[in-house]
Amino acid sequence: MRSGATLGLALGILAIVGVVVGTREIGILFSALPAVLGFGGYLFQRFTGEFGFRSAISPDGVRLRHGLLETRSQTIPPGRVQAVRLQQGPFWRGPDWWRVDVNVAGYGVSGDGTDTKSVLLPVGTRDEALAALWLVLPDLGTPEPRALLDEGLSGRDAGEHFVVSPRRARLLDPVSWRRNGFSVTDRALLLRSGRVFRSLVVVPHERTQSLGLEQGPLQRRLDVATFAVHSTPGPIAPKAGHLDAHDAARLLDTQSVRAREARAHQGPELWMRRDEVPLDDARPEEATA
Repeated sequence: MRSGATLGLALGILAIVGVVVGTREIGILFSALPAVLGFGGYLFQRFTGEFGFRSAISPDGVRLRHGLLETRSQTIPPGRVQAVRLQQGPFWRGPDWWRVDVNVAGYGVSGDGTDTKSVLLPVGTRDEALAALWLVLPDLGTPEPRALLDEGLSGRDAGEHFVVSPRRARLLDPVSWRRNGFSVTDRALLLRSGRVFRSLVVVPHERTQSLGLEQGPLQRRLDVATFAVHSTPGPIAPKAGHLDAHDAARLLDTQSVRAREARAHQGPELWMRRDEVPLDDARPEEATA
C-alpha cells in the first residue's frame, strides 16, 4: 500500500482519538467512524487488487497478473505507454522500495478509483523498479542510464544530469526546491520532484502530447515557472515545478522540436528485441511483487 495513504489514515485516527480524549465527547468518534471505515475500505481494496502482482514479457507486451479475492490479467502494449513514474514515500525510504505507475493510452482511470490498470509495479526494490521501467522503455538514449536514474530517484541539487530550480524558488517550495528539476536524453524527458514523496517521471519524446508553462503572480515576481507535459488520462501529471523562467521557456522550445522529430522518425514497435541491456547488465524476464 502507498505510504501516503497509510500515513493519512494513521494521522486521521490519531487526530480523532485526540479530540475525543480532549473533549470527552464519545459522539465525535461515532460521527467520524464512517469516514474512517470508508478510507480503510479504500486501502483494503487497493491491497487486495494489487496482491500477488506478477509481470512478464509476452509477444503482445507486458503481461500483468494480480489480485487476492479476484485474479485479474491484462497486457500493456509498450507502444501505448505515454509516461512512467517511479515514486517513493517516506516509509519506504529505509528499504528503498519504489512504486511504478504508467499512463497508457486508452486506459484512463479505473471505475473503482484504484488505478490497478495503470500499475506496473505496486512495490519493489530499486533494482526491481528499474527493471519494470526497462520492460517498457528499454533505451533511455544515454550511455549511463543507471547513473542518470539514480540521480533522478534520490539525488538533489544540480548534478551531472539534472537542471534544478534556482535558490529563490525555496520561498515557494521550501521542502522540495532542491529536488525539482529535469534532464533530457536522446530518447526521453525526465522530470524529478518531491523530497518527502520522491517522484521521477520519464516521458519518451515521441509520446509527448503537448507542452505548457504555468506561472502565477508569485512565480512571475520570482522569475520562475512550472513546466508541464500534457499526457493522456492516468495517474501521472508530468511537471517540473518552479524552474528558472528562462530554463523553462528554453525547455518548452527544445522539447517541442524533439517531440516533433521523434514522432517523424518513429519506426515500428520492435520492443521484444533487446540489443543492449541498459541496467546493470541484467535481463529480467519476470518480476514479482
